[in-house]
Amino acid sequence: MVLETPARVEQHYAVLEKPSFSPVGVLMRKIPGFGRFIRITSITLIYYHFNLQDVIFHLYLVPNDCTIRKAIDDEEMKFQFVRINKPPPVDSLYIGSRYILSGSKNLEIIPKELKLCYRSPGKSQLFFEIYAGHIGSGIKLQIQDKKHRNLIWEALLKPGDLRPVLPMIPAAHKDAPALPHFLDRHREQLVARVTSVDPLLDKLHGAVLSEEEYEAVRAEATNQDKMRKLFSLSRSWTRACKDRVYRALKDTHPHLITELLEKSSGISVES
Repeated sequence: MVLETPARVEQHYAVLEKPSFSPVGVLMRKIPGFGRFIRITSITLIYYHFNLQDVIFHLYLVPNDCTIRKAIDDEEMKFQFVRINKPPPVDSLYIGSRYILSGSKNLEIIPKELKLCYRSPGKSQLFFEIYAGHIGSGIKLQIQDKKHRNLIWEALLKPGDLRPVLPMIPAAHKDAPALPHFLDRHREQLVARVTSVDPLLDKLHGAVLSEEEYEAVRAEATNQDKMRKLFSLSRSWTRACKDRVYRALKDTHPHLITELLEKSSGISVES
């Protein structure tokens, strides 16, 4: 992949007057089996979810494309699956080749093998689903090339990789009195302890904050002043906006939010 320099950039589009694109993509789509001769960089994406006493993992083997990775992240997040960060395969792989997943005993893996393919981000991506009970000291996973039985990737999933999954804010029952929102209950702690405000603002820009509001908050001198300014805007927020801010805080300050949830509920937020 290369970056093309546009001849002209307009407000809503860019102009390439003399683009030079490789025909490889066309050949891969039109000629069956052509991709088997092209090595590409791939990544593994692992997600987990606690289901009663079991743990469910989703393992993807996909081309290293940021748009595909984001589409998978968004899809898994809908079902509250959490990604585990593990190294990708060291060597390049072949599009169209089949790969087999195996692991420690007492694992149920469906399916046993997958074909590495290039699907557009808008389509559902293929993945291994792994059912595990108590993982004990860890689970070892391996992926082999089906044809040559070469080991192309392995990883050890340890209990420490499974960090607490933060619960979603439950919707209030229509007949029940509305409880104060998480942001309202913990405003003082959030103002005092949120230490990285700019990444939080980036997540809220356009969705909760207008350009003018975004710049006004960023202009404050300290993190506490920024949070006070942010909360001064909350009087006009709907509950949906506050939910967005809550989710952004979960992404940028997960340990702080977990601690506040544990203190408010009196229980440990584990599984």
